[in-house]
Amino acid sequence: MTAPAPARIPADASDDLVLRLYQETSRQVPAEERVTCPIHLNWRDRCAHLHVR
Repeated sequence: MTAPAPARIPADASDDLVLRLYQETSRQVPAEERVTCPIHLNWRDRCAHLHVR
C-alpha cells in the first residue's frame, strides 16, 4: 500500500490564504472558529458544501 498524497495548496492561492492557514494551524484555532479549511486548503466558505453537517 502506498501512503495517501499530502494535501497541496492550490497554485492560485493568495498570500492571505496561506498566511491565515499557517496562523490558524500553528495557534491551534478550534474548527468552529476557523475561517480556513485545513482539509481542502481553501477558505471555509468556499468548501462548506463539501462538509457533512
